Amino acid sequence: MTPTNPNEIYQVLKLLKPQKSTGHDNVSTYFLKLINVKVAIPLSILINKSVQTGVFPDSLTIAKVIPMYKAKAKENLSNYRLPLLPSVSKIIEKIVHQRLYFFLELHDLLFDNQFGFKHRHSTVDADTKLITDTCKTSDENEAPFAVYLDLSKAFDTIDHSILLKKLDYYGIRGQGLDLFSSYLCNRKQFVHYMGSNSHVETIKCGVTQGSILGPLLFIVYTNDINRCLNLTKSILFADETIINLSSKNVTYLFTTMNNKLLNLTYWFRANKLSLNI
Repeated sequence: MTPTNPNEIYQVLKLLKPQKSTGHDNVSTYFLKLINVKVAIPLSILINKSVQTGVFPDSLTIAKVIPMYKAKAKENLSNYRLPLLPSVSKIIEKIVHQRLYFFLELHDLLFDNQFGFKHRHSTVDADTKLITDTCKTSDENEAPFAVYLDLSKAFDTIDHSILLKKLDYYGIRGQGLDLFSSYLCNRKQFVHYMGSNSHVETIKCGVTQGSILGPLLFIVYTNDINRCLNLTKSILFADETIINLSSKNVTYLFTTMNNKLLNLTYWFRANKLSLNI
């Protein structure tokens, strides 16, 4: 967790999209970009203090939720959501994200076949990996067998205590771990609709969708999923998983895949995640 400086803040502000929508503080990224030179120094002081103390500012953990329809049944309220975070929190998250991602990459901690939310990785890479493996299987005169899995509301059901234990396991400790604990465990949200606000409620699990740190923390959370899939070739893209097997013996394929899916069931239960059946 190296200190930041005004120049880095300035560069981060330049890359932010100039959105005029605002969180509960009514400060937009559009406005921050207009005053980037003026705000770079105080923001660098704020962020360095936050990292040194291991405390993420409480006022930056409050999300304003705008009910916007996403998909599926319109009468189901859980299918409406658009969390808006304070613009300043995005800057702190970006700085912390860079440090965490560099650490994970430096020590080669992320699963190689996770293609989601990683630099220079995309769905094209995941597809290429699948096609290459299948072609190799065909060349060896084996039968390919794959099961496609999708997690249900995966970002919303992440257990904070489990995530913090995993971060500690990968080497995020001391004030760094305190900072993530403060970031995760003090989050709150309220709904804004037609000019009125609901009561502010505490978020007890999950990582905020639309946040900068959320996707990276999610792939850290699911990083060990391959441990229970020994002998298989798994491909991950965020919360989507493909389990690959190949053999000349079809009976072996079915038996082995069912065993692996059973192991995966235990992993989902232990990590409080569920499949989208």
